Amino acid sequence: MIALEVCPGPGLSRAEFVATHPAYSIALDGYVAAEPFLELRADGPLRNFNHHEVVDRSCTTATCEQARRAVLLGLYDLFRDAGGRRATLWVNDCDQDVCLSTWVLLNPDRAGEPLVRVLASIEDLLDMSSGTFPMPHERDLLAEVRWVFEPYGRVRPRLLAMTGEDMRRTIHDVHLRIDQFAIGRAGRIPLEGEYRRIGGDAWWLVEVDRPQARERMVAAGVRAAVEVTGKHDGRWIYSLWRRSEYIVWFPVRDILAALNVAEAAAGGSPTWGGADNVGGSPRPMGSRLAPGDVERVVASVVVRP
Repeated sequence: MIALEVCPGPGLSRAEFVATHPAYSIALDGYVAAEPFLELRADGPLRNFNHHEVVDRSCTTATCEQARRAVLLGLYDLFRDAGGRRATLWVNDCDQDVCLSTWVLLNPDRAGEPLVRVLASIEDLLDMSSGTFPMPHERDLLAEVRWVFEPYGRVRPRLLAMTGEDMRRTIHDVHLRIDQFAIGRAGRIPLEGEYRRIGGDAWWLVEVDRPQARERMVAAGVRAAVEVTGKHDGRWIYSLWRRSEYIVWFPVRDILAALNVAEAAAGGSPTWGGADNVGGSPRPMGSRLAPGDVERVVASVVVRP
């Protein structure tokens, strides 16, 4: 049996995950804030698929593609018992990568299908590059990919208020659309999403209304930005990114460290996290820092190009 557990919260350490979770557990996309690993215990294996912490982001495949390749290479030869395939999937979010990763692991016999491979390849490129990889947006295929993940885009501004059950429903809705994409029956959504610049210098501080707004910023030549993606009960959701590690004047890891210091001083949870090219505010509670505070912290770290 393959089961899904949705538990919003900050990422666990490897030691916490191994000590507290049952055998045959698979953590996905930041549920464990550590490098990808396979842990072999006497009672059964544990696996972490992740491309956020402790990796070279642009050289590491997204979680969905890690999971897909693992299935094709025999993951369920190991994750099984006398009754057959056995795994519990653990997630703390409902974003595009989580949705596709869980679909692949719940439908392992379909991991090699041509359109599943296409969808995973596109999501891999977009997620690996924080959504900045150049894509021919006029093509119908990308309109179909937007349609697949539209349920997540719709709820993203209110992630702070979502329960695990809310996230599970979003994942379920995306899974239904992946089913349709995989048989060539996807709908289409044009490139949408607006952004409003509210600060920054060579980098931009922006308010966005949909994930696709980042595509518009990249097309406009923005090379690094901090996005305000939602607000609830005096807390904000932020995402910060640079197009690649070659934008050296916007050091994401140093910025995240400075934001954690400021967050702690404001009485919040100092768990801003991410990789070398992308990061974000604490999951799932968001940040106590208002946009003006974040702008000052980022500006204090950025080296003008």
